[in-house]
Amino acid sequence: MTFSPRLKLGCLAALFATFCVGIGFIAGIVAYQTWKKKTDDPEFIKWTVMKHLEKLEPSAEQRVKFEPHVDQALSDITALKSAATRDVWNTIDRAADRIATHLTPDQQNQWQIIRPKRPKHLIESPNP
Repeated sequence: MTFSPRLKLGCLAALFATFCVGIGFIAGIVAYQTWKKKTDDPEFIKWTVMKHLEKLEPSAEQRVKFEPHVDQALSDITALKSAATRDVWNTIDRAADRIATHLTPDQQNQWQIIRPKRPKHLIESPNP
């Protein structure tokens, strides 16, 4: 069975288009993850805010006065995010504990494996 040159060319074009879409999709995911990590960085946020304030065309004296306010806001936001994350995980832990009370011993063993686990950086270490 032979294929016409037009069919071969069409298949190659479709394969190439699929390949390009796949590469673009992967590159988009990587770019998004990189951007997301960067936007969580307080230094990047501060740079962005200060750049935004440049639209007001402030004097050098004003720029110096803006910085402590931006720093304080970032500090407050970081504390709020940290507290909110702890509260979310406390809620998840309470719900998981309540669910565990309704399980059989076999289910509880499985539950210990599959239950949501608090990230290691959020586990509070006991103070000696």
